[in-house]
Amino acid sequence: MSDLLHPTSAIRQHQGASLSRRLFLGGALGCLSTAGIAHAADDILVGPIATPTSEQTTKLIVAGSAETPCGTWASRLAPDMAEELGQPPFELAYTTGWDGVTGANLFDAQEQLSSASSTLLVPGTALLAAMTGDSRVHYAYQRWLPVLTMFQPSLVVGHVNLHRSIGAILGNRTTRVAVSTPTGPELPTLLAFDLLALRPLPVSGYATPDAAMAALTGGLVDAIQLPVDAALKDRLNMLGAKGFIPLFLNSTAPQTPAQADMALPPIFPSILLRERRTSTPAFLPLAWQALAAATSLKAALVLPLLTPPAKVARWRHAADNCATKLGIQQIALANGLTVLSGAKCITAYSMTMPDVNVGMALRRWLALNLPRWKSTTPPVRALPPALAQ
Repeated sequence: MSDLLHPTSAIRQHQGASLSRRLFLGGALGCLSTAGIAHAADDILVGPIATPTSEQTTKLIVAGSAETPCGTWASRLAPDMAEELGQPPFELAYTTGWDGVTGANLFDAQEQLSSASSTLLVPGTALLAAMTGDSRVHYAYQRWLPVLTMFQPSLVVGHVNLHRSIGAILGNRTTRVAVSTPTGPELPTLLAFDLLALRPLPVSGYATPDAAMAALTGGLVDAIQLPVDAALKDRLNMLGAKGFIPLFLNSTAPQTPAQADMALPPIFPSILLRERRTSTPAFLPLAWQALAAATSLKAALVLPLLTPPAKVARWRHAADNCATKLGIQQIALANGLTVLSGAKCITAYSMTMPDVNVGMALRRWLALNLPRWKSTTPPVRALPPALAQ
């Protein structure tokens, strides 16, 4: 009876129920749409969610073959790092070449892939190639995060008077230095002699200590560069018997892990301060420091720059534990190596990254000297049969 008396009431109730259903369905669809957009935005901003198996794909790129120092250390260091990180063994990827440029280029290419999960074990010669403007270099080592480094300084030996006398100035003599190439690992020695105004002249083709020693004792060069390794004492004894003496260390650290009974010469900065107190160029001594740090770097374990902070912290903690292991310390001490991790590792690695002005001064110095060295290269003479063996 009431519906008959009030027909508009039923219509209003029916419209209200339809409107409520439309509002509910519309709100539900809107929530679903908003959730979908938010989820898509999350995928764009943070990428796929990390899974426990993501660490299993970690690849260790070795910048060099298995016979290089980096290759040797990779086989020793990789199991310890994997154990400390709590992950399966690394997938070792060896590369060609002794200077590490090929491996560093491969690592740089891997960094461009969003799904990449790789790290790099690289020698300092790859950094040296970048400093000197090698055309093969397609990476920026300044963008790497070091977690573990191994340093081994070098020692210069010869028959050279470091004090530039009047006779030497009037004689206009050059100092012949045995090198692998003019821009090879012996570059700090060349720059050191130039800073001492001793007119260095690189003699190429002597890439091993034995070959350099044969050239020195054969009278083909005046100075050579030797690594401060386990064989240094015997080499110095043999050269000392023939009148050749240690001249200086290519290092900024006065303490080295060499044997306690060895009398090592001063570091080059001390020699430079003594001999050229008032006429030292502004940026070239800093360039020498960067070159010496790069050539002393035998191996560096580095991560990409954009590695998440949590992962960097885990890797640095694992590297700290590896650096203090007795087995690694014994091998390092026997080979004259200093293993650094943590803040010391970062500080030592930063020495290979000179200021822009220093880098420009180094490039300018090379541009001035490389043509002169090429035009005045002495003729190659064969070694005596007894020394060549």
